Amino acid sequence: MKIANEKGITIVALVITVIILAILGTVTLNIGSSIINKTNLQNINTNMLLIQAKTKTIAEQAKFNNDTSNYKGRKITEITDNAKINELCEKQIIDDKENYYLLSQNDLNFMGLEKIKIEDGYVVNYETDEIIYVSGFKLNDTIYYKLSETKNLVIE
Repeated sequence: MKIANEKGITIVALVITVIILAILGTVTLNIGSSIINKTNLQNINTNMLLIQAKTKTIAEQAKFNNDTSNYKGRKITEITDNAKINELCEKQIIDDKENYYLLSQNDLNFMGLEKIKIEDGYVVNYETDEIIYVSGFKLNDTIYYKLSETKNLVIE
């Protein structure tokens, strides 16, 4: 009785294939998450730069007219019920409550920035042109809130 020579994949070849697929999957996942982080950071920076440009214009008009009544947003000193704003004040990210304003979606719409959608909001300082993204951008266990911090971040 002759036993037929069976051909097929060996267990060793199968294990090697599975290991290679796992490595490729891990590399793809890391590259994908890096691309997503870069895109999110670029979107946040673009939004903050657009807001900064508009607030500079408003601030210049206010200086020229000697009238700050055209500042958009609610003064931070008037906001007591917003946990995220209170947290930013406690962390001293918002260091001078008197000069910061929280923008609403209506404020952005009025400024011609209706394509920017507010999640938790943006805080602006018309005197220093500083823009703060209330949600922040998390990278390597650090959260960045200010435009001055995020515009120089590099994601690899």
